Amino acid sequence: MLSRPRTLPYPQFLLAAAVGVVTVSIAVLEPARIDLLYVLGAALVLVGCGVMFVVWRAQPTAHTAWIVIVPLVDIVATVPIRQAAADVLPAAGVLVTFPVGWLAFAFPAWAITVGVLATALLPVSALLGGSGATPAQWMSVLVLPATMALFAIAVAAVGRDLRRQRTRAQRADTRMSEALTSSERNTATLTALLDATDDAVSVFDAQGRPLLVNAVAAELTRRAGQSGAPTPSEPMEVYAADRATKVELGPEFMGQALTGAFVAPRLVWVGAPGDQVAIRFVVRPVTTEDGDTIGFVMVGNDVTELVHAVDVRDRFLDTVGHEFRTPLTVILGNTDIALAAAPLDRDRWERVDRAAERLLRMVERLIAAGRAELEPRTGDTAVSAVVSRAVRGAERLAAEREVDFAVVVDESVRARIAANDLAAIAEELARNAVEFTPPGGSVIVDVRRERDDILVEVTDTGVGMTSDERAHAFERFYRTSYAQDAAVQGAGLGLAIARSLAESNGATLALAPHAPAGTVATLRVGAV
Repeated sequence: MLSRPRTLPYPQFLLAAAVGVVTVSIAVLEPARIDLLYVLGAALVLVGCGVMFVVWRAQPTAHTAWIVIVPLVDIVATVPIRQAAADVLPAAGVLVTFPVGWLAFAFPAWAITVGVLATALLPVSALLGGSGATPAQWMSVLVLPATMALFAIAVAAVGRDLRRQRTRAQRADTRMSEALTSSERNTATLTALLDATDDAVSVFDAQGRPLLVNAVAAELTRRAGQSGAPTPSEPMEVYAADRATKVELGPEFMGQALTGAFVAPRLVWVGAPGDQVAIRFVVRPVTTEDGDTIGFVMVGNDVTELVHAVDVRDRFLDTVGHEFRTPLTVILGNTDIALAAAPLDRDRWERVDRAAERLLRMVERLIAAGRAELEPRTGDTAVSAVVSRAVRGAERLAAEREVDFAVVVDESVRARIAANDLAAIAEELARNAVEFTPPGGSVIVDVRRERDDILVEVTDTGVGMTSDERAHAFERFYRTSYAQDAAVQGAGLGLAIARSLAESNGATLALAPHAPAGTVATLRVGAV
């Protein structure tokens, strides 16, 4: 039950206004009809106005059932007014609809029933007090309560529907308020969390408008030349990795961001030339469960110190590499001259030559492993010829170790890979297989085409690797327990460099177990 319609004074005030209109009309037409009962009825209506004014100012939300007295009194009070005006002003009969409608809308069924019966109380009493009322007179008297009953039913039905709608609206409002409060708390928590990170985080809607920006992102925005929240559609001081080419962040960028074109990390320089910071960023679209893209989130972190450190390291490696290569080149040159002279101590010079070559190869590996990344390369290579030449050293080593070595190639295959990189990978895989295969074992190098790929497989029957060792085999400086126990030469860089070379050419390198023993190393590269 609604308590608010009970406390509103409007039905009472409207009734008083209607009584005023009727009273003025009767005073003009036949003032003699305004008798004591008329004045008493009008006075009760005015008293009701005073009561409802007080209630309206107090606005009680409980214990409002007593207010039913006001419309019930109004029904009785309008009786003498209606009777006085019945002949000269028939419209005065509608006065009773105000209190009856109020009862039907805001009070229970018993109050409505009492109100409807009260509309016929005095006319029925008059008929009963008379002598021999005719059926026509009874019908005339009962028309009003019957009409009021139908009117009350209609108003009550409307009231019930409005109450249901109001209840649903209140529940929806409560849920929305709770959701809004929860959203505000979640936003505050998320903002505090994002402000606590060193990463720059910005969330944008599908039109590129910023929804959430943490403090680090706001600082980067100011450095990029914008004030306020970042807006990709406005000009910004953002440059490519070369620190000179300006990156345009406009509608095209936002369209690509929404399609996921920037999910891979990228490096940009933010700020005017001479005052820039390096930012490594990713952009990911925000997608609903229905698959609709509603925005994107941009996350970046400052890698300026790292970039500078990499530059320093690369310069150091270049310097150290040069210092190592120069004396080794001199040694190798002199050993070649000595071997060409066919000295009596040829074995000694060969050992010196092999040691110098091994040392030079280790220097090259250390320098390659120290690089931050290997530049992507492409090529069109005759795989079989390159692999056959690359594994000759491993073939000689296999003969020394009494390991069977075979090369099976498809002479027609060509692949999208740089020849030098393919040679380095094949040499490393073949040499690695021979070194971990005991005497009497076998190593097979197989080159073949498989659908749109060229496969270079090196299969050995050696000591093999556990699943954990295969998982770590491509990590720099990782060496298996067998390599350490058997004192196998190496620094744990060969496979790491081989995979980096493969990935720089868009190829893949993987290890798998070979039954009954050994390992299969598979290089998969795109065919031409």
